[in-house]
Amino acid sequence: MTVPVRAALFDLDGTLVDSEVHTDAAVREIAARHGVAGFSLPQTETRGRTWGHIADAMRERGPIALGREALAEELLLLWDVLAADPTPVPGATEALREASRHLALGVVSSSPKPVIDRFLAKLGLAEYIAPDARIGGDAVARSKPDPEGYLLGARALKADPAECLVFEDSRAGLEAARAAGMRAVFIRCCAADIPGNMALATASIRDFRSLPPQFWPRIAEGSLDFAGQAYA
Repeated sequence: MTVPVRAALFDLDGTLVDSEVHTDAAVREIAARHGVAGFSLPQTETRGRTWGHIADAMRERGPIALGREALAEELLLLWDVLAADPTPVPGATEALREASRHLALGVVSSSPKPVIDRFLAKLGLAEYIAPDARIGGDAVARSKPDPEGYLLGARALKADPAECLVFEDSRAGLEAARAAGMRAVFIRCCAADIPGNMALATASIRDFRSLPPQFWPRIAEGSLDFAGQAYA
């Protein structure tokens, strides 16, 4: 037996929806608008990060004169257009529906809450995540890798951190889960730095179709020891 899981907390971008490619495109296009062609950021500066953090990283690495808040807003506006029709990570919608039968569910994202609301509605998943369990980057003073967002999610679901299981695709998110005292499953399909991120996680999956049979009821009852597993 292992500690039963009472609550699952999902990241959004790169975990439930394959939207990170649009982040890279937004960074590239906005930099070009401000005279910096061919600009890109390392994924450690974009995955699991707020638009404010991304704006800071762009201003540090390129001669972009626009202020932090204005640049972050411009990035988000373009990204909203690019990511208007979200593509779910394979198996994510089915997994979340099945998980809701056994666990309390929340979403903890560096994207602002209106983005969470819109994506959940477009994926037909809004009914499974209560509004107060949707923790956006606009709800925290300190974003991932700080644990604040995940601790807020646990509080909303009335779950102890040790009883929470996080699903993440980024180093910042996995570090946040670890700092919160939560177990974490790393989603490999849309991620970078696979070996490094696997080392931060309790277990990993290629995508949600890789979960073993009866995963959700077994973790809820504590009968599945998934630590160290890399599900293909």
